[in-house]
Amino acid sequence: MHLTLVRVKGETPRGCLDMEGLITSIATEHLSSRSCPPLVMAVANSRLTALPDASALLEFLTEDERPTFILELRDEDANPEIVFRNASLDTLLTQAQEPLAFEDWVAIASNSLLSGFEFYCGRQWSSKRLRETWRIVSCDAIPARQQLACTISLDTPSRTNSQSTSTHKRHNSSQVVTPMTPLTPLWPSSVTKAQRKLADWTLAEATSPWFHFLKHFPWSDTPFGAIEIWSLELRRSTAKIMNSPDPRILIFGEEKAVMYNEAFAAIIGRHHPSSLGVPLPGIQVDKVFELVYDMAQNSYDNGKGARLINQELLIDRNGTSVQSFWDIILSPLPGADGYCDSVVGEFTEATDAVIQDQRRVHGLDIFESISRVETLSELWPKFLEALEHNAPDISYAMIYSAVDESSRICPDDLPTPDDTPLYSPFETSPSYFAKRFQLVDSVGLSADILDPTIDLSVAEHPSVPSLAGTFREALKTNDVVSHFGQKLPRELLVSTSDSVRVNSACVLPVSDLNGKPLAFAVLGLNPRRPFSEQTSGFIHYIREAVCKHAILVSLPKAQQDFQRKYEETTMALSHQLRLSILKAKKKEEKFLRIAKSAPLGMYLYAPKERTIQVNDAYLNITGTTKESLNRESALELPWLQTVSEEYLDTAVKEWQHMMNEKTPSAIEYKIRGSPDDLNPRWVSATSFPDLDENGDVYLIHGWLVDISDRVAKETLLAQRLEDALETKKATEHFLDMVSHEMRNPLSAIFQCSDEILEIIQKHLKQPRSPEIMATQFKLLEDAAQTISLCAQHQSGIFNDILTVSKLDSQLLTIMPEKVRPTDVVQKALKMYEQEARRSDINASMVVQDTYAEHITGFVMVDPNRLLQVIINLLTNAIKHTRSCRERSIIISLGASTSEPDELASNQVAYMPQTPRKLNSPLTPAPEEDHFSAAFNDTCLGEEIFLHVTVQDTGCGLSESEMKLMFKRFSQPKTYGQYGSSGLGLFLSKELIELQSGRIGVSSMEDVGTSFTFYIKCRTAVEEPGPMTLIPTLVPSSPRIKGHRPRVSRTEAFDDKDLGFLRQPSPVRNLHVLVVEDNPLNQRLCAKQLRNQGCTVHTADHGLEALEFLSKTNIASSSPSALKLDIILLDIEMPVMDGLTCIRKIRTMEDEGFLKRRLPVIAVTANARNEQIEAALEAGVNDVVTKPFRIPELLVQMSALVSGRDPG
Repeated sequence: MHLTLVRVKGETPRGCLDMEGLITSIATEHLSSRSCPPLVMAVANSRLTALPDASALLEFLTEDERPTFILELRDEDANPEIVFRNASLDTLLTQAQEPLAFEDWVAIASNSLLSGFEFYCGRQWSSKRLRETWRIVSCDAIPARQQLACTISLDTPSRTNSQSTSTHKRHNSSQVVTPMTPLTPLWPSSVTKAQRKLADWTLAEATSPWFHFLKHFPWSDTPFGAIEIWSLELRRSTAKIMNSPDPRILIFGEEKAVMYNEAFAAIIGRHHPSSLGVPLPGIQVDKVFELVYDMAQNSYDNGKGARLINQELLIDRNGTSVQSFWDIILSPLPGADGYCDSVVGEFTEATDAVIQDQRRVHGLDIFESISRVETLSELWPKFLEALEHNAPDISYAMIYSAVDESSRICPDDLPTPDDTPLYSPFETSPSYFAKRFQLVDSVGLSADILDPTIDLSVAEHPSVPSLAGTFREALKTNDVVSHFGQKLPRELLVSTSDSVRVNSACVLPVSDLNGKPLAFAVLGLNPRRPFSEQTSGFIHYIREAVCKHAILVSLPKAQQDFQRKYEETTMALSHQLRLSILKAKKKEEKFLRIAKSAPLGMYLYAPKERTIQVNDAYLNITGTTKESLNRESALELPWLQTVSEEYLDTAVKEWQHMMNEKTPSAIEYKIRGSPDDLNPRWVSATSFPDLDENGDVYLIHGWLVDISDRVAKETLLAQRLEDALETKKATEHFLDMVSHEMRNPLSAIFQCSDEILEIIQKHLKQPRSPEIMATQFKLLEDAAQTISLCAQHQSGIFNDILTVSKLDSQLLTIMPEKVRPTDVVQKALKMYEQEARRSDINASMVVQDTYAEHITGFVMVDPNRLLQVIINLLTNAIKHTRSCRERSIIISLGASTSEPDELASNQVAYMPQTPRKLNSPLTPAPEEDHFSAAFNDTCLGEEIFLHVTVQDTGCGLSESEMKLMFKRFSQPKTYGQYGSSGLGLFLSKELIELQSGRIGVSSMEDVGTSFTFYIKCRTAVEEPGPMTLIPTLVPSSPRIKGHRPRVSRTEAFDDKDLGFLRQPSPVRNLHVLVVEDNPLNQRLCAKQLRNQGCTVHTADHGLEALEFLSKTNIASSSPSALKLDIILLDIEMPVMDGLTCIRKIRTMEDEGFLKRRLPVIAVTANARNEQIEAALEAGVNDVVTKPFRIPELLVQMSALVSGRDPG
């Protein structure tokens, strides 16, 4: 207590005290009642005596009960000098017997005394300034430990009295001591301060033997020092660990001295109390202290805490070394300098949780290991092997199996020590037991010390434990038998590898389905793990697992297969439930214990008694309670209350079928819930009937599985599929509408341009035409050709868009035909011969030697797709070559038997293949090889790779432009100058890859470009007749699956297409009925046909066509009947559409109302494959898609009327 703060009433500021004020304050409280003779003990040469009233001050200090002395400050480099000390100080120094001399301590601690405080003789010293020259230093009249409530120390305690120098030097010079300010409590306390118990054990009376031991422990002989000199921080740290109920340890100071609580002492056992107060490195080697030392050293070095989880430790409990597991956390405590000064360790036991986790994992491993065996002879060694590797609870194990099947003994003949029956009257007793059991194998102990055979018919003395007696006991109870200590049979009294004697063992009887013993498993338990209820549960689980599998492998093969299917889920559990009802409460509790932890809903229902038993999972899944089930148990089917109303009839019918047929039942239904429930719960219930001796169902057992997630996913998938189908239908409807509306006017444009050209040709042939008329006709001819070109260009772009749509929907197929590739190339050159000639371009074909080497005739390839690709490349070449100085185009053909990586002729780098989309639920799964899928069923020829190169001398492409060549709707700048949709090359690449090929390009600016591709084909076994070059609108076999119309392309006008104008028409004098609802198309088509010499009749819809048909020679023999050779039938029409009309026509033919088969060509804008197939299935002979050219249509008509193949 400070001199000026204790005795002076009121608060006195810190600082320099003048002599008058100091004397006045002292005299007020002390000298008024006392008269002491002055006793001055000042140093003779001190300037203190020169102060006014110095004698009065010194006289007071001399009589003061507090030890006091005065320091005089002289030179800055010199230590302060003691110029006065009172009698109380001398008395203290005499009684304390400190090893450090007072003068030496003052010299060492002077700096701390001048600015703060220090400890000496177990007391706290502080100073007050007197003027600038002196410091009055005093301490408490009683020890500091009794004044703890009045002073707060910021110091770290000294280790020993002799080491106080190093401790005191660690004070920061800026530290100050101020009086404690009383704190206002956060809430009112009902206990007065006098009633409260001290939390600091160093101040409180010893309330237990442990604290009595601590208070009398010689701490002064340890690095902690005497209790009286401990700082507040040290007391707080020790109180924290001592008051904790869990094991706690304190590592203190640089010496790492150890202090721990009573719970920790139980962990270290024999190392207590020799370890208390001892530096950690000096403690005898022990696993606990080794861990603590390593972790504490890390905290001292890094200033961070450390943690160990589930650390195994062997501790002494009741005189036995026991395995335990702990979570250990060490936390550093900083000293005054901020560095780690001490470490607090916290130990939390996790033994039960760790062992239970181990048993769960090991139990599953044992179950999985034995589940793989198929015979009893394999089961026993596999079971022992599983125990050896997966059961730390087991020290040793052995198995005795039943032998000597020919020699059996009745249970009544077994020797028994008392009159206890061998079986329960409520159980089915086996008729006979095998009386001898032979040792199969053992683990953990030598077989030499074990009896090779146990004979149950030989009686031993009741007082001598034996395996035979234990086996007989297990037969009585049909349960696990456990023995401990002296009750263990002599064969089981062995020690483990670390010389610890096994003191407990269990015998597990393994029986078949009829209760007859198959074997006995003897398990010696780990002495490091005390036997407990959890241990018993684990042993019972092991027995259940091996018993179930022993029963399984004992069954016939067919029953094994059925049993395995349900063993891991509920069949074994259901068997236990059935036994539970027959064997009373004990078996029922066993089932409930297993069923409670099952993730599936389990239920038992007795139809006659109308009782139902379920587990917790069943209640959670159905949302019911046990109380509600009990209330409804009187009903015939109480579980029906959980079934949604719309599934009640189905559930009842399924139940009746199971009861009548006595077969297992499975049903899925919705749980009854609130009508507003947006997420109803769905379950799958599987039930098995159990039959009594009369064949009647007496018990239903089964399980309930929550399938809500699966049903939700299926519902979502179905909804998405339905949405996708609706979207597909909407898209197809839109495309059909656009196609119909665009193709109809295109047909009119084609036919108008053909009519203009026909008129021009007729007039040009007339003699003596004026020159002016010839010029005008030339202009008209150019205009008509422009109309035709534009219409064909628009038609080509639209067909490209439709092809892209088919590619995206995975609906585009490859249809192989027998064809000569050279004919396809010649056809492409012929189609664009006039356009190339007008641009002065030399277009030719070159057949390479490799082609002649590998292809001698026909191959199986899709001619339409091949022609489409060649036309794309050829038209591009014409566009980009017509304005160049050198103008030539060469189409080269080659072949190989292996897929090329790069063509040596032009070093073309092939483009990477386009990644294919995943299978859509709307489309069939594509084959891995489109080529094989298309050809395997129709051709067995050799695989050939057909190479095609289209090389031009055009403007060429830069490297950056080539990167855009094959992207959808993308084209280089040079290509944009010529007008294009940007789809041609993209479609070409896709069509080539559909035929197991690849395409590449090489180009140089102002030199030319080469496009090279290859596709896979096969050589044709049989060769057909010569291929016609006349373009066809449908394949030669229109009814084959995968039929599609000819792919229209943007073709230049060819004068030779009008060859029919200069030659006799092949269809003259034909009588044609045109059924078309569009007046413009109807008029133009009729006019063109009449110009070719046909007799044309018209009808606006199908009903008019049928009425007209009744007036023709097809239906009537009247001389006035109109002649009719062929019908051109539109599909989309009002009143009666074309498909309905053709069906009625074919029906009339079949019923004999028409005299002969009438050729019918469908002329329609419906160009999708499905629509064309529908028309062919309805009965039309052929299909022509709009837009069409009259020359092409005439060829088809002629072929049908003459009875030839229109292809």
